[in-house]
Amino acid sequence: MAQAWNFGWGKAMKKVYGVSLENTLIFRDSNKTEYYVDKKQYENYEEGLYRLLRNEKFVKNFHKEARSKLEGILEDIEKKFNRNLSELSDAELLKIYVNFLLPNVEQFYARMWTVFNIAEPLAVIFKKESGRPLGDKSKTDEYLLKLSSQLTPNNVLEERIDILELARAKNKLSKREFLERIKRHTKKYQHIPMFDFDHEPYTASHFLQELKDIKNPDKELGKLKRLFLKNRKNFKKITREIKPDKKLKNLLQFLKENVFLRDYRDMIRQKLNLELREFYSEAGKRLGLGVKEAAVLTNDEIIGYLKSHKKFPRGETKKREKNYLLIQKGNKVKIYSGSQAASKFKNELDFSRARRSKEIKGVIACQGFARGRVKVVYTNKDLDKVKRGDIMVAAVTRQDFVPAMRKTKAIVTDEGGIICHTAIISRELGIPCIVGTKVATEILRDGDLIEVDANKGIVRVLKKNR
Repeated sequence: MAQAWNFGWGKAMKKVYGVSLENTLIFRDSNKTEYYVDKKQYENYEEGLYRLLRNEKFVKNFHKEARSKLEGILEDIEKKFNRNLSELSDAELLKIYVNFLLPNVEQFYARMWTVFNIAEPLAVIFKKESGRPLGDKSKTDEYLLKLSSQLTPNNVLEERIDILELARAKNKLSKREFLERIKRHTKKYQHIPMFDFDHEPYTASHFLQELKDIKNPDKELGKLKRLFLKNRKNFKKITREIKPDKKLKNLLQFLKENVFLRDYRDMIRQKLNLELREFYSEAGKRLGLGVKEAAVLTNDEIIGYLKSHKKFPRGETKKREKNYLLIQKGNKVKIYSGSQAASKFKNELDFSRARRSKEIKGVIACQGFARGRVKVVYTNKDLDKVKRGDIMVAAVTRQDFVPAMRKTKAIVTDEGGIICHTAIISRELGIPCIVGTKVATEILRDGDLIEVDANKGIVRVLKKNR
């Protein structure tokens, strides 16, 4: 999957949009995966994104083309995998992998990452352009917060609305009707945690637990209905107040489309990974591996071992499940495993680790104030440790983090800006949130007592958990 991202960032993105990142470094340990890019390349990449946003044709057509392509790739892969893959020979499976799957996944990630990464340059340009007619730049952050709120429910909120409706109807249903509803609900939304193909889809037990945790479905449904009504009213009101010219009107439409498509492309990505899980499970079997072990192989290793009809050494995958380092420069790939990966990682990077600090600063995503104990969330495997009243600290958040986010007093992240996923969800939930701290997951640890002042964008450490 890391290589799929790399090719999406690299040659595929350059061919489609004229911008790219070709030198990357990915390090995985037992807790998390860290993704780094070449600093100079990233500066050029950002400049390229700004150029795209100054192109009227791009602004008008980007989201329409990207959505169509993402949907088309998912549809093609669903059709291709609508068969018993175990009946195919190694040569047939390899042909699908090389000639169909890899090229389509590259094209998918070229669009998916551009939809995501265009958001921050968009915020900068929008604030600049909207500040002119307003004559009051202090209002631009406030307006951007409101304008970047969702106008319609995304897939995760659609699931929440459906489960709330089921909670309302539960006592009126027979046991058979209830179980049938759960079965249909599971089939419809099992893809939500599938951010990689080796993740586990939701099962009925997940949704049954979700139902148990619902206390007042009518109240929550009413709150959601009012929220989206308020968001749509705010969008219309602010648009009237700004009185946009043609250029700003196009940016407003682009912002609206981007907020929608960033979540929509995640839904497609999750469904795509559900399909890819079938393929990699079968490919893994041919190599004597499970799907999680197959996930730590490079493309060339999968191709080579399928060609040779040999089993991949399990000792190597065990090392990589603890640590691996993947360095890609252009089309050249080098992978290191185990202790060698950890040692090489420390030598490769040119940056200083965060110092111990009692104060962390970031971008205000949702105003408010909270005190509580930290729970650091690196991946969805950490979500179960988040209890009601905790403060979630993460590098970034994703859609499958939302059930845990609902329990928290506040949210703090390393990455992101005003219109990132964390910011949008925190505003929907009304939870104080600070994003873009860069160092929160390095400084804070589980059990630390902290104060989140999301009115000033400051996180204070009150007491470290020794």
